[in-house]
Amino acid sequence: MEVSVGKVVLDMTMSVNGCVAGPEDEPEGLHDWFFSPSPENQAMVQRQVDAIGAMVMGRRTYDMGASQGGFVDNPFKVEHFIVSHDTPDELAKGDTSFIFVSDGVESAVRQAKAAAGDKDVVVGGGAQIAQQCLAAGLVDEIRVAVRPVLIDNGLRLFDNLAGSVTLESIDALHTPEVTHLSYRVVR
Repeated sequence: MEVSVGKVVLDMTMSVNGCVAGPEDEPEGLHDWFFSPSPENQAMVQRQVDAIGAMVMGRRTYDMGASQGGFVDNPFKVEHFIVSHDTPDELAKGDTSFIFVSDGVESAVRQAKAAAGDKDVVVGGGAQIAQQCLAAGLVDEIRVAVRPVLIDNGLRLFDNLAGSVTLESIDALHTPEVTHLSYRVVR
């Protein structure tokens, strides 16, 4: 009997010039399409929510979420594995389950895969964590939602990759708010 295993998916929204945030971590409206989806994007949002079994994110992204009211309205009701050197004194608001992993991104992804079962592990918080996962060869698929905006001096998603990553295009969907692109990482 074959066991179904989910993929490790880097899934982020970025500007046309590859930024996931402004120079001071401003959201720049990048995620408006997700939290207030148009009818065209509603089905995409639901597919993402249904496919996720666990999430990996960095401590910086966790701290930003915690400082903005926590994760009270978090649509992802799965365990979140936070790559961090330590655990915060007080957890973020909301009922999201956070597991702080201090022994690296490989360990966080391994634990997330065990928690996700046959669903996907989404690397969805932080350009640095995404870059570390790509450099370590942990990512199976990249999904980017490209917003029609240019961000000056923003935080770029695909910097510091430590080499080339070959991709195979597997899907593209255009809506007025965002263009969804999906790529398989070629090994």
